[in-house]
Amino acid sequence: MVDVRGLQLLHYLDVHETLAAAADALYLSHSAASHRLAVLEREVGVPVTERIGRRLRLTETGRALAACAHRLHREIETTDAIIEQARTTVAGRVRIGLFQTAALRLLPVVLGDLRTAYPAVTLESTQTLALSALTSLQTGELDLAVVPAYHYRNAPPPPGLHHERLYTDRAQLVLPENHRLHRRTDPIDITELRDEEWIAGETITHLLTPWCEQAGFRPAIVHHSSEYRVMITLAGLGYGITFLPIIPNLIPTTPHVVLKRLDIPDHHQDVLLICRDTSRARPAVQAVRALILQCAQQIS
Repeated sequence: MVDVRGLQLLHYLDVHETLAAAADALYLSHSAASHRLAVLEREVGVPVTERIGRRLRLTETGRALAACAHRLHREIETTDAIIEQARTTVAGRVRIGLFQTAALRLLPVVLGDLRTAYPAVTLESTQTLALSALTSLQTGELDLAVVPAYHYRNAPPPPGLHHERLYTDRAQLVLPENHRLHRRTDPIDITELRDEEWIAGETITHLLTPWCEQAGFRPAIVHHSSEYRVMITLAGLGYGITFLPIIPNLIPTTPHVVLKRLDIPDHHQDVLLICRDTSRARPAVQAVRALILQCAQQIS
């Protein structure tokens, strides 16, 4: 009989695309992952991976076995849901991945509400970039993910994932208070920022860079950070400008910045809650989902 752990590794390799990333996701060393893969190939009797240059790719047999592992995971999750539904108390562990501004908006409220309404449910959170969260959903490392909608601009969600809108992020230009444009009251055209230095997070990478390129230039990014407070603090000290979803109650704690609107249509972004179809049946996941939607209504 084939070792289920080897099948699990194949599934992770199929989703994460590299053995190193699959090993990290399973908390394995690279050597342990390589050994597990070698054991699986001996059990199967034919190669399940092949080298293409420096990359490791699944063979046709490997892809078929990875699909089996995915179906097996779905069946196990369905079994868990049946067991949870049979209990009289909503209980269990739910794992969620969020990008930083969503975590700042949602987690303090949802954790408090969860403790009161569902004390037997444990919510474990991870701050992560959207693409990593989606990958972790597919492998089963996360049960829920909160991501910006721009990741679906050019492609639909992967099969097996359900998404729903939570709220709209209102992004604004963040300038130091002594900036040459600090007195402007009308929206600022992107071309007026051609010579600026930028502090970049995920929003700039996915939204602002394409806008700048359409205007005929690339933004000069001098600082990279995904930390909300770091980005605003650097802007306030005059080390660049940035473009962020604004959380009103955090801005007063960061002096020396002014907020301005960009003259770009539809630059506000929807934020989505995503979960696997199979995990939606779990009462614990349903409970957390309901509290997140309740909190999102207050944000909207």
